[in-house]
Amino acid sequence: MPPSPAILEIFTDCTCPWCYFMSGRIARLTKEYDIEIRRRMFPFRSDTPKEGLSLTACFSDDPLVVKERMRNLEEAAESLGLPFVSPEMIYNSRSAQELGVWAASKGKGDAFLKSLYIAYFVDSRNIAKISVLSELAASVGLPTEDVDRVLRAGTYKDQVDRDWALGEQLNILVLPTFLMKGERLVGAQPYHKLQRLLEKAGVEKRKG
Repeated sequence: MPPSPAILEIFTDCTCPWCYFMSGRIARLTKEYDIEIRRRMFPFRSDTPKEGLSLTACFSDDPLVVKERMRNLEEAAESLGLPFVSPEMIYNSRSAQELGVWAASKGKGDAFLKSLYIAYFVDSRNIAKISVLSELAASVGLPTEDVDRVLRAGTYKDQVDRDWALGEQLNILVLPTFLMKGERLVGAQPYHKLQRLLEKAGVEKRKG
């Protein structure tokens, strides 16, 4: 029996722009290295109400400061070739996180996460709404009739709670944060630093 792949843990949230920006590098890692990605759900901002908060209310009373931050994000997205429309609101991502764990259990985790990124960072949709989440689930082949049931029953609530608790225990302050065999890499990082994290842990490139 071949050895199990090494696990790269990523503390992440679908409303974190830098998590979105790192998605291409993470996909490249999985192609080039024998690793398994384990996403740990963590709130970008846990106190966000369902109706959302404006960026100005979240980060600064000065709209010029917010505008400068958004310009930096737009430039980062452009450099990566990713579509991006500066969001005006931050929405509560808790339901999306629980559904993300459900989607992963059905083998649709990556596809559902990508749909969340596009919905929020490109289409400016409120990903706290069940109607939006149901539509996104359907778009990746998940049964929409299960969305409300999974959330009402709290099927994956405990798992997300455990991820949040682990993040607090590990003093996770920045998303994304990458963990492998006791080593951590914080924030959006160039590809060679992700490679260094893996290779320091003894992970080899895939052959062939």
